Order: sequence, then C-alpha cells, then structure tokens
Amino acid sequence: MNPPNRLARPTGLPNVWRVFNLTESPFFQETLGGGTTHPLSLFVGRTTEANQLLATIGSARASRQAIGGPPGIGKTTLVQSVKAEALAAGYWAADELIPFYESDTVEQLMGRILGALYDTILAARPMINHPAMHAAQQLVKVARLTSGGGNISVLGVGGGLNKSTTPLTPQGGLLLDGPRIIRDLLDLAQGAESAGVILHLNNLENLTDKGAAKAADILRSLRDPVLLQEGLHVLLVGTSGAVMTAVTTHAQIRTVFATPLILEPLPIEDVQALLGARYEYLAVEGKEPIPPVSSEAVAALYPLFRGDLRSLLTALEEGSRLLAGVESQGGSIALQALLPALRSRYQTLLQQRLDARRQSQLEKWANDGSSKEMTQQELRILWGVSQPAVSNALAELEQQGYVVALPRKGKQATQYALTGVSRLIFD
Repeated sequence: MNPPNRLARPTGLPNVWRVFNLTESPFFQETLGGGTTHPLSLFVGRTTEANQLLATIGSARASRQAIGGPPGIGKTTLVQSVKAEALAAGYWAADELIPFYESDTVEQLMGRILGALYDTILAARPMINHPAMHAAQQLVKVARLTSGGGNISVLGVGGGLNKSTTPLTPQGGLLLDGPRIIRDLLDLAQGAESAGVILHLNNLENLTDKGAAKAADILRSLRDPVLLQEGLHVLLVGTSGAVMTAVTTHAQIRTVFATPLILEPLPIEDVQALLGARYEYLAVEGKEPIPPVSSEAVAALYPLFRGDLRSLLTALEEGSRLLAGVESQGGSIALQALLPALRSRYQTLLQQRLDARRQSQLEKWANDGSSKEMTQQELRILWGVSQPAVSNALAELEQQGYVVALPRKGKQATQYALTGVSRLIFD
C-alpha cells in the first residue's frame, strides 16, 4: 500500500463566503448589467426616478436629460436600468458609455457620439451594407483610429480596423459631415421601426471645474447639429456640480435640457432590500443565505457614507473578510465586532498612505466635529496654514479617499466633508 501523499492539496480553493452560504461576495461594487456578471434584476429602488426618465423619453421625439449625484450613489446603474426598460419598449440602446475628457474638443466628442450611434444600430440591426452605415464607417474610423489604430467590438460583433484599411477622410470631415451622417443613421433606425435611440454620456464626475465648463461649451456647440436631432435621446450623467455646470451655464443648453435630476441617497430600507436581493441571488443551492453583516450594523454604518453606496459596500466587504468564521460563527457579524475591526484596518492604511502632517490635519478636523462641513477658509483657520497649503492638503486627502467635496450651492464656497472611512477612523 502506497503511503499517503502529504503534499496533496484540496482541488478547490477556500471561499470565505461559504460561511454565509453564499457563492461569492454580495458586496461587489461594479455597475449591474451590461458586460458584468451580475444582472440588472438585482437593481432595487429608484422607481420614481426611473419612471421620470422613462416618461420624458416616451413623451417626445427627442429628449435630453441630466442625472447628477455624488460618486457611488448609483447614477450609472439607474441609467442602465432605464436603458433596459426602454429596450423592452422598442427603443435602441447599447451598454456603451460616451465619456467626456478634460482635453476634449467638439470634434472628438462628436466622433464618439457618432461611433456610439453606429455601434447601437449595428447591435440592434446589423445593417452593415446600408448606405448610411457605409457612410458612417468612414467617419467612425477617423474618430477611433487617427491616433494609431484600434478595434471595434460591439456586443459580440467585432472587427479590427486600422489606418491602412481604407483611405481616411480628413478629421475635419467630422464637423462637416458628422451631423448629416448622424441624421441619416437616425432615419435608418426609425425606418427599421426603432422608437428612438438612447445614448449615455458619462464621466462628468471625473472632470475638474474647468473640464465641466469646457463640457458646457462643447454641448452648446453640438446643440443644433447633434443634440436636437429627432429620434435621439441623450442621458448625461455626472456629479451634481459638474452636471449643473454642463447644462445650465449656457442658455442655449439650459432651454433644451430637462431640469437636472439630482439623486438623493437611497433610503436605508432600499439599501437593506438591495442587499437582501443579492443574498438570495448568490445563495448556495439548497441553503438559506446568512447576511454576512447584521442589518443593524448596516443601518449604523450607512449614514457615515452620506449615500455613497459604493464605499459602504467596500467597508462591508472588508469587514466580512476580516471576521468571517472568526466572529460570525455561522451568524451575521454584529456592529460591536465590525466597528473595531474596520477602525483598526483603516488606521493602519492611513498610516501607510499619509504622512504625520496630513494625519494630524484629519484628526484636528474630526476633533472639531467629524460630521462638520468645512470651507477652505474655515480649514485654513483650523489648521493654521496658508490658502495654497489648504488646497494642496484637500487635493491629496480627496485623492486618498478621506475627504469629499460637496455639491456647491449657488455661489457659496465649496464645502468639504470627511468620508465614511475617516469617520470610522476618528469617531
């Protein structure tokens, strides 16, 4: 008889979520639907907001709407769900997001809009040989490949393109021919019995104030040649401040966009229902899922994050990984165990990421009131430093995730707040 192989290892890797009868973490932060592994059926809440967006789309031959809110509040997932509902009603939409960038020009954004419209039609009805699609191909190549080459892949329909494929129209042709070709594509969609095409303009939350002002100028330039075309429905998404700047700076844009929809934090009841839906979806077959974190602990933590669901989920994930099988012992992790574990974890990370000066500034702020909103002038006095030093400190603390800039109210000075991570460290 051969001796046992003492080096043999189990074929399956450890899965801490099995402690809770779950196949994987229920605290994932990626957007639902689209190319992710988690379906839009897990979307909970925002019924009123979704109905408002859908009613505006359904009540006009063309529409323009803006959705704003802090990072992590669920703007993109809301828009994904709206697009899914519209698809079921006969509209055409794709998972593709059209980004804004700091260095954008009118021509570059028009090229991305044209490319997204082309992709959407290609995915809905692959009418690649239609004259309008042929005409669009040339400008799509210009928009995507003049920087050196690229590849188009649309919902499983893919094909490589590069500069050598076909002689390219000069890039200036985007401004000259783009609006006409966009009109032809929208006519093609309507002729194929599309109720309309929905495009999702995104990334405004990553723009500086200067970038948001530039986005406003670009939108003004694209108003008549692109945004007002019949059959086109535009959803513009970003932080509250960036969205308001983009759609209210110029009267020409303000008058054609609906009043921006600014998202408020989800009620805690919806957050609990959202988590419950995830537990059920990820439950091990034949077993009742166990919430990794008690509902009481979730309710206590959520206000610290000011509606930032993404950051709350990150904290719940980290706490669960730290304590799975240690504190839970087959049950949910309680608040009295979760808080010290997260505090210790985040204190360690704070010491690794920030120097003593920045740590001291955060601590002074927390001692003055961890939930207190502060302007740069108030922080200058609190910290006893110059105005440029305050700006530099806030930029670093924002980048590291310890401070967040709040939406500006009118012409008032921008206010800042400690994030949930900072609150967990210092409260």
